[in-house]
Amino acid sequence: MEILAKDKYEEFDRFCDAHPHGAFQQSPRWGLVKTEWDNEVVVSRNTEGEIVGGIFVLIRKIGIKSMMYACRGPVCDYTDKAVVKDLMDGVKQLAKKYKAYIFIMDPLVMVDDDETIAFFKECGLKIKEHAPFFDTIQPRYNYMLRYLKGMDEDALMKAMNRDTRYYLRYPEKKGVVCKNLGLDGLDDFYRIYSETGVRQNFTVRPKEYFVKMLNGLGDNCRLYMCYSPEGEALCGGVAVQYAGTTSHVYGCSNDKLRNLRPTYLLQKYLMNWALEGGCHTYDMQGVAPRPEDSEALYRILDFKSNFTGEIVETAGEFTITFDSLYAKAIDTALKIRSKIKHR
Repeated sequence: MEILAKDKYEEFDRFCDAHPHGAFQQSPRWGLVKTEWDNEVVVSRNTEGEIVGGIFVLIRKIGIKSMMYACRGPVCDYTDKAVVKDLMDGVKQLAKKYKAYIFIMDPLVMVDDDETIAFFKECGLKIKEHAPFFDTIQPRYNYMLRYLKGMDEDALMKAMNRDTRYYLRYPEKKGVVCKNLGLDGLDDFYRIYSETGVRQNFTVRPKEYFVKMLNGLGDNCRLYMCYSPEGEALCGGVAVQYAGTTSHVYGCSNDKLRNLRPTYLLQKYLMNWALEGGCHTYDMQGVAPRPEDSEALYRILDFKSNFTGEIVETAGEFTITFDSLYAKAIDTALKIRSKIKHR
């Protein structure tokens, strides 16, 4: 086990980007976005000194103690108990250093993957199975296209139903354009994103957050905007491409000219970027499978379902609790806040 020095983070980033269980939230560059958190990387090496597993941990002070969170970690072979134990030993060492009351990780493990769930339990982690919709940090339900490997644009279009193919082609016929603008499109994106947040009642991140995403993740992050023939901004999306997956992390659209179907054109460009990058998966991110979970995310599912993907349900969060009384107090406070927020 090794707690990696900051000047070796690039080594872990390369390992993470090439690993089947890699995720952009496990890239050390994610720390350049989550600047309100401290961060550490724990790695496990083989006898040749090569990294065979790692975990990027975010650490945040909550009261007099800290919470440690590894979003989509660890990055390793989930069947290698020696490596996972090595990484958890490092996590426990970090817990002492930062006076952590809890460690949380949410790897992309499917809810029906009984073998991997049992394996993590054997490694000393607990899981709250079938957690209520808003009880986890990340949504447990994502809509994904997990069949992209080896496809080109024509093959992907043929995988869509007839109506979706029509709507994917329609906007450009009507003069709508989509551009990869990066920071140059941020003003237009943020204006519509803020309006969408008010309309759909979700938390709006500060503009600086997107600056940090685009700068911190570099070429792995893009901001696309769609414009009407008259140049009016209609919709936009921020996406990240990493470790074989392109993730549409943030999206927005206004209420104008919806008849031009600009959101379909946005998806076309994002999916084509995934194809260009040789990705195996396009992740359209969180959805709600039932309206009682979240009406807004259930409505979003209605749109995403047009793209011939699938709802992926993850197992949820695995935890190690270091101070159960403190954890219970914080959990109660967060649940009260969540109920107020989602009324």
